[in-house]
Amino acid sequence: EGDGCSPLVREFEPSIFEHHTNGGGTTLRADTSPNDDDDDKEEKSDDVMDGGEKNSTALRIRKGAEDFTRCELIVQRVETHLLDPTPVALVELANGGRDKKDAVERISSQSKKGGEGPQDQEEHDPPSTKMGNLTLDTTTTSPSSTNKSTPTPTTTSVTETLSTRNVRVAVVGNVDAGKSTLIGTLTTSSLDDGRGRSRTTIMKHRHEIESGRTSTATVHLMGFRHNGDPVAGRDSVRANKRKSEDEIARESYRIVTLMDLAGHEKYLKTTIHGVSSGFADYSLILVNSRHPPTHMTQHHLNLCCSFGIPTIVVFTKIDGCPEHALKTSKEELGKMMRSPEVGRRPFNVRNEQDIATCVGKLHTLAPIFETSCVSGEGLGLLRKMLFSLPKRRRHESKVNRSFEFLVEDIFNVPGVGAVVSGFVNAGNLTVGSNCSVYIGPLDDGTFIKTVAKSAHITRINTSHITAGQSACLAFSIKKEDRSKLRRGMVVLCDSPTSTREFDAEICVLKGEGTTIRRSYQAYVHVLNVRQSAFAKNIEMVNHSAIGLTPSHVESVENDDGEVIVLRPGSRAKVRFEFAKRPEYVRPGMRMLFRDGRVRGVGIITGIPTIQPVK
Repeated sequence: EGDGCSPLVREFEPSIFEHHTNGGGTTLRADTSPNDDDDDKEEKSDDVMDGGEKNSTALRIRKGAEDFTRCELIVQRVETHLLDPTPVALVELANGGRDKKDAVERISSQSKKGGEGPQDQEEHDPPSTKMGNLTLDTTTTSPSSTNKSTPTPTTTSVTETLSTRNVRVAVVGNVDAGKSTLIGTLTTSSLDDGRGRSRTTIMKHRHEIESGRTSTATVHLMGFRHNGDPVAGRDSVRANKRKSEDEIARESYRIVTLMDLAGHEKYLKTTIHGVSSGFADYSLILVNSRHPPTHMTQHHLNLCCSFGIPTIVVFTKIDGCPEHALKTSKEELGKMMRSPEVGRRPFNVRNEQDIATCVGKLHTLAPIFETSCVSGEGLGLLRKMLFSLPKRRRHESKVNRSFEFLVEDIFNVPGVGAVVSGFVNAGNLTVGSNCSVYIGPLDDGTFIKTVAKSAHITRINTSHITAGQSACLAFSIKKEDRSKLRRGMVVLCDSPTSTREFDAEICVLKGEGTTIRRSYQAYVHVLNVRQSAFAKNIEMVNHSAIGLTPSHVESVENDDGEVIVLRPGSRAKVRFEFAKRPEYVRPGMRMLFRDGRVRGVGIITGIPTIQPVK
């Protein structure tokens, strides 16, 4: 084409270049004055009126450095949370996929030392990549990799943070202790107004916001940087917008997962299930400083101790609390902590040195904090304590085992299909079209063979999940099979099994009078499994050695011979049988049984009958 324009450009928008040319085809230059522009516009309008001259106008594009032409701009929407979060990938995205090599060289040059004057300032600041008014931080500093006062950038992956540096903390307490308010204040980094502003940011249902009572078990992330500073949960630009889970996970070096559980006695079974299936490393027992601890506080304390979870006591609402009321609450709590069922010694934390003292002794000490979500008193020490807590459960040691995913909830996402959320208890999985898994058991004990096509971790799309992570899996399941999915199922890669019976070694908790004998029926919690079961057979465990009274064993003349009765403090081997359907359990799982209140805990020791998958 002689005019220098492609036919496609002329056909798509023939008038694009006419705004920059006058009637004689002369291109406007950058040094044209405003008055000349007006004259050119008048000449252009005259040319437009003249149809013959318009048709004879040639479209030309001059390629000089000082010439300006109108170009076509394509705006493309990119899902940034599906991309690689590394600094180089962000720079490449901002530059439209160009200059990747320049971005790498720029980042590496900024991280080098040397120079004088302004370069010395860059030596102490973390390297960053600037794009106009936007600055992207490109370093994550590890506390172990420090050289004097200059931080050394290290690569931190979100997967590693969520698996090896993720501490899970269960928050329990009475209904008016302020559990949701404390979690909302810690995660959003903003104080409460005294009228429930913080708790409304994390509550899930409308009736919870209206009544102020939490009825479901929810999970919230609290992030920390390498130096212990909390990651602000509010957006830096829009103060009323909370940061999403993926934003907190990307910015954090260490994460504390806070599990908000119900405090009302009406929702006690929800709280028991949350503690049983939550894999909590530690627990926060919240006590209202203005009222003495209640029977629910005692029950929550016994529940955590029965699972062997170290406890941290937090007194809330101390702003404006009378001294005598706080003193009374502490005395009542001290009696609970020193009781034989709990066996903890209260330890008041007043400074950072006290935190260092009690961190390694949480199985014998119970740190006590005094906080206020309105004035902010004591929240700094509590944050330092949460950051200092070591990870107690070593899920990374179970990576080499077979894949085991515990299903906590079921969703039906339009355009995606069946999606399950839960916890990766063991092994690892790489999703894709060739990833075949088994999900079940169904009511008849069988499993559904399907394909895990995608996975999410804290709303971040990933192709690989590993032990210790909370994740979501999407399956290719037929429409008629979706209704068969339920909570309490398990996702396995190979050799799925189910059973109706299991043997467990149990210990009856001390407290209210409990009599357990054969055919005793209770509600059993085994991790995420919960179902009614009855005791099929009971066998005492060395009752003569532990000093049980003769009343624990009753002799009755019948065909069975001796009938054994279990009372508080007894230990026994019991064979349980599920009342409704087979479940997936294996030796080594911790169990709990209740009949209104928690009656005993134990560990599964064997599976007498195994039903293989069909």
